Amino acid sequence: MKRFILSLICLASLASGIAQNKAVHSFLSSTTYNVPGGTPFIENATAFDCASVVYNQFEPGKFKATVEIQTVFKQGDKVCNFSKVALDSPVVADTLGIAGAFVDQQRFSLPNGEYAMEITVKDLNNPKQIPYSSTQTVLIDYPTDVPAVSDILLVESYSKATKNSEFTKSGYDLIPRVYSFYPDKAKELVFYAELYNSDKYYPDGGLYLVNYYIQSYESSKKMKEFNFTKRMEVSNANILLNTINIQGLPTGNYYLVVEMRNRNNELLASNSVFFQRYNPGCEIDLADLGATNIYNTFAAEITNLDTLREYLRCLNPRCSESERDYVNSLVKTDDKETMQQFLYNFWNTRAPLNPKAAWEEYYAQVKRVNASYSTRTKKGYMTDRGYVYLRYGTPDKINEEPFEPGAYPYEIWHYYEVAGQRNKHCVFMSQDMVTNDYSLIHSDIIGEVNNPRWQVMIYSRFYGAGGNDIDQTEIGNAWGTHAGDLYNNPR
Repeated sequence: MKRFILSLICLASLASGIAQNKAVHSFLSSTTYNVPGGTPFIENATAFDCASVVYNQFEPGKFKATVEIQTVFKQGDKVCNFSKVALDSPVVADTLGIAGAFVDQQRFSLPNGEYAMEITVKDLNNPKQIPYSSTQTVLIDYPTDVPAVSDILLVESYSKATKNSEFTKSGYDLIPRVYSFYPDKAKELVFYAELYNSDKYYPDGGLYLVNYYIQSYESSKKMKEFNFTKRMEVSNANILLNTINIQGLPTGNYYLVVEMRNRNNELLASNSVFFQRYNPGCEIDLADLGATNIYNTFAAEITNLDTLREYLRCLNPRCSESERDYVNSLVKTDDKETMQQFLYNFWNTRAPLNPKAAWEEYYAQVKRVNASYSTRTKKGYMTDRGYVYLRYGTPDKINEEPFEPGAYPYEIWHYYEVAGQRNKHCVFMSQDMVTNDYSLIHSDIIGEVNNPRWQVMIYSRFYGAGGNDIDQTEIGNAWGTHAGDLYNNPR
């Protein structure tokens, strides 16, 4: 019952009848729900970047784009559900400077089970374009006799439904927020979830507890002032549609967590969704750091200032933005006690049962990264590969290509699941064979550098930099080039 965001990037399109290497940018948000006494279903909301699709004139002064979405759910060779739809964009009178996105949502009924979801996207205004396909694993697992929480839908806007549409659910029209990023101008986070089978736990009815809160992705610590509790009537299905004021939420990576709890406040079921916040005007409260007692802790044993500074610097990949800014200021001082307090507090919030063991395990990873990725001028944890390794863990697959014809040395790392997202990649490139310093030039992990022209960068050694066509995203099928294939089909 995990929600994930999939970045679908198509390869070529036509604009106003002229062939271009223009990419179609689309983003998919999938959420699953149960139907007590019926069949569960999955909802796919797809947002298309208006500036990345081709608009054709169909009447004088009227333009629209049309994108085809094909979705197939399989178990082995068996097709369990299928859809192919053509989605029209809103009509515009002028295609210059077009911005924004248009959204499609589809619903698929599927019994509990694991499925391969194959999605193919094509710009129908570009007959020469090769459709882009991606396959994801979807797990639907809703029990019939114990409490459960649906996936959590981030909502852009909602209203009482006056008639049914593809966006109608539980009497509301819910417009999904496909992008799980909240910029500084965003004041509220609206979400929707469904809670099932509380009547199986309390057959005589009454009330039960629901908690929802925001939790730091890096430390798993609940954020102060973003922890809420309410009582709900026992039922086979409840809905939770709420708004959280996030004006005081600092920049960072977070989970929104929803929990069902019994009357003794014991956890019955939970689910979470990942999101990001950018809020430069708000800083994390570290006022309680001075009250941290480090007596008889591992941090108190570290008394050398240079060692403390080094230990704090190597925490960078695991720090939140606010923690990172604080560390950068702290290591410029000679405040040994505060450094010790920060180091202990950092691991105590993440592993309260044994902060020393958590620190020692992490520092062992730092040593491995330093041995593998250090350069003449940087320690391994300071490099891009070291940062990604320490932040996200060991990749499931690594494709190293130091000698591909016409390409700069590059590596593609593939993660099956990371940061609440599935099927994610990191692309690193080095412009020489001497320094061992590979830069992160592209990733589809939310929050990392995203560059659709990464293939152009890799092959610019031989094919040039793509000229003035900023929409070119690939080189083509030249002999020996297979970065695109390794990205889509890691092995």
